[in-house]
Order: sequence, then C-alpha cells, then structure tokens
Amino acid sequence: MPASRPCADALSRFVFERAAVRGAFASLDATCAAILACHPYPPALRRVLAELLAAAALLASTLKFKGSLVVQLRGAGPLRLLVVECDAALVLRATAQWAPEVLALPADAELATLAGDGAQARLAITLDPKDGGPLYQGIVGLEAASIATLIEHYLTASEQIDSRLVLATQGDRVRGLLLQRLPGAGPADDAAWESAAAAAAALPPGDLLDAAGPAELLCARLPEHDIRLFEPRATRFACGCSEERIANALRLLGRAEVDAILAEQGLIGVTCEFCNRQYTLVAADARALFADPGAVP
Repeated sequence: MPASRPCADALSRFVFERAAVRGAFASLDATCAAILACHPYPPALRRVLAELLAAAALLASTLKFKGSLVVQLRGAGPLRLLVVECDAALVLRATAQWAPEVLALPADAELATLAGDGAQARLAITLDPKDGGPLYQGIVGLEAASIATLIEHYLTASEQIDSRLVLATQGDRVRGLLLQRLPGAGPADDAAWESAAAAAAALPPGDLLDAAGPAELLCARLPEHDIRLFEPRATRFACGCSEERIANALRLLGRAEVDAILAEQGLIGVTCEFCNRQYTLVAADARALFADPGAVP
C-alpha cells in the first residue's frame, strides 16, 4: 500500500486480496465540527452524535444506492431523538432532541444512561433509495453498551454480515474503522477474518485518532495481510433545507393555519432542525404562496 498523506475528511474503502474481507476507514473531523457547531449540544450528546456520524458514513459506503441512509436513535431518557443522514455522495447532516437532565451528565456517559429505558429505546436504520425503489428499515433494541456494538448487532441481525466496528472521538474529531466478512466467505477465509477481527477489537481509540490515514493504520495493525486500498471519497456537511422547501412545507400546512400564525405573530419564522438556519416570511410573502403555487419567498 502507498504511504498515507495527512488525514483529511474522507472515507477510504479497502479489500483483502487473498481473503473475503472488506473494510472502510473514515475521518470526519471537519465535517463533525461543522455539524456540532449548528446547535449547543451537551458534551455527552456531542460524543454520541459524532460516533453516529462516522458509523453512518461507513454504513453508506457499503451500499450501492442513490438515495439516503438515515440512522435514528430514539430514547426514553435524557436523549429523546438523534437523527443522522448520509447520502450516496457522503454528504451528512444531523439533529437531536434532548431533555434538560442531559446537561448534568458527564461527557463519557454510557449509551444506556442517555437512552433510558432499554425496552423503549430503539435504533432504526432506513435506506431511502430516492429512485423509485422500495424503502427499507431495520430496527434493533438498545441492548448494547456502545454505538459500535449496536451497529455490529444490527449488521449481524439485519444483514447477516459478521462485522467489527471501531469508533473514536476526541472533541470535534471522529474516526471510524469497519471490517466485514464478505457473504460467501468459506473456511479458507476463517483465519484471515479472525486475525483481522481480533486486531480491530484490540485497536486503542488513540491509535485510530492519531493515524495519519488508512494506509498507515492498516500497515501497522494488519501487516500480515495483502490489502488493496481504493481512492478516498470526500465527506462533508451540507443541509438540504431551502426557501423552496420551506414554501412547500407552508403550503402543506394550509392557508388557514398560516393565516392564524400571521394573525398572532405578524410574520412566520421557520428554523431548520438540522442546520439551525432561520427563514422569516412577512405576511405578504406568506400569503403569496397560496396565490401563486410556484412562488418562492
């Protein structure tokens, strides 16, 4: 494998040349920082959100689709809802809802503490192809102690793919490593998979964060394997909100409801839950949406 350059925001896929094993390495430092800057997320929530961002990007890299992958964590405790979206171009955005008691929790609070009652908490992963194909959703209970273990359980239960996932965060930085045993792997692949899975399980989070890139990490941790590393794909943060979408949402709300808001407040303010961008419509612009179906404020 070639020497690695300094780690930028990117996702790199790789395969073992002589075994049915594949994987991906993700670095989302700037992407994560931009998403976390959109809202005043409490420390414990920032860590979980960062881990889900890396997990979503790694999951999306294993799919062949043109739509979006949505990871939704719903809890009955201080964390009420966390949503991460990643599309086929590895463009990510996220949002969360939480109760005030999450502010008192330490940054390393366990997932069970954040999500509350495990019988009610759920992780849902939805694939929305956006090209007319069927929507798929897999749901698992929050019985695992970490996001990484939870995603591993999902892949084993829903996809029947043996997987090992390692996630590491520090402040606004996040890195992730995913290893998977490919469908159709035979007994000849057992030794390669077992050694790779053991190396991933023993990987200290600090080594994942300090690695200059996937080539350096894989050479150091899996030197006995011949690994082919593919060209990295950039990841970034971008929100899909727009004036046109706000206009369509208000039309769906209905003229009567919009008139009621205008009568009470004199204007309409809409804030995007993902990027926190604020849209303001004065009365004339809001009413024009119904007079002209194609109008955009």
